[in-house]
Amino acid sequence: MWFWLGAILVIVATFILPAFYIVPQWEKVAVIRFGQIEKIVGTGLHLRIPLIDSLMRVDIRTQTIDLMGQQAITKDNISAVIDAVVFMQIEDPEKLILNIQDYRTSVNKYAQTAIRNIIGTYDLDVLLENREEVAIKLKEEIDLLVKNWGIDITRAGLQDISLPPDMKRAFAVQAEAERESRAIQIKANAELEASHKLKEAALNMSDPNAMQLRVLSTLNDISKDQSNTIIMALPLETLRAAGISGIAAMSSIQSKEYPKQVE
Repeated sequence: MWFWLGAILVIVATFILPAFYIVPQWEKVAVIRFGQIEKIVGTGLHLRIPLIDSLMRVDIRTQTIDLMGQQAITKDNISAVIDAVVFMQIEDPEKLILNIQDYRTSVNKYAQTAIRNIIGTYDLDVLLENREEVAIKLKEEIDLLVKNWGIDITRAGLQDISLPPDMKRAFAVQAEAERESRAIQIKANAELEASHKLKEAALNMSDPNAMQLRVLSTLNDISKDQSNTIIMALPLETLRAAGISGIAAMSSIQSKEYPKQVE
């Protein structure tokens, strides 16, 4: 009896329990029977033929390929160090298993080649201004190859573009010169505009009424400070316009020269 019980347990442990397997939500499993992919199964509990069927699991989550410190030469022969990143996702596990052995290494190597080729088609100034365009081209270039492997490149991006120290100093000098040039232009434009305004003001001041208003406005401004005594010479026309006729008359009398009387 114990013999048969032990035999049953061995059969259960060898054939029945291994026949069940669970596939998590983030994986696809290829069932391989006699060296051929029989089917691709998804999430859930599944059965297989023990000792005949083998399983190959494929992670379908987004994966990251880091391209750090990639040396490249631009179209204008300037050396640059590029840091980039590529995001990919497995679309067809069957193609991946049949067409490529080590897909992560293959994608990494091809991405390095692609980014050097793309950087070589841009001048440095254009490269710095169009980083997003370069990233899109990198994605499209890698995508053309890996589509046959069942892989989809979801996104690519340039993280950093490093330049040699002498080029950084040259860019700093150029940026400083450009800022100084813009400052001189802004100052010159301001002086030109101010000259036009002064010309308009001079034309307006030729009107006596405008001059009187300006004088009164100046008096109002300087009279706010009570600590100083201000003596200001005013023309007779201004005094008359302000209604101070007595002071204007006295000033007029004192300014006249009377003939001397002959005794």
